[in-house]
Amino acid sequence: MTSARGGPWIRITDGVHWDDKPRWAPDGKTLYFVSGRQGFFNVWGIRFNEDRGKPEGTPFQITKFQSPGFKVTNIYLEDLSLTNEKLVLTMEKVSGSIWVLDNVDH
Repeated sequence: MTSARGGPWIRITDGVHWDDKPRWAPDGKTLYFVSGRQGFFNVWGIRFNEDRGKPEGTPFQITKFQSPGFKVTNIYLEDLSLTNEKLVLTMEKVSGSIWVLDNVDH
């Protein structure tokens, strides 16, 4: 990211993890993003110091999806929206079944 007035780029995350879909909180004090850190895609946030123009502290986890059965939808199609009171995220529920068929050799 960079200042609206221009200038050097400012690293927000460490670059080790797949972090994408950044969205500012309505008050401009937190930047939310989707990250694949910890094995599953979840929403994370990082506080932002407006006076310094830099992130403050380390990213913190917002959602805790830890199952392939209920997860953030295909990350390339997914979107993240914020209001003063809500965070809206496209989710996907995945399930499967095993069927036993009788008399398949007749």
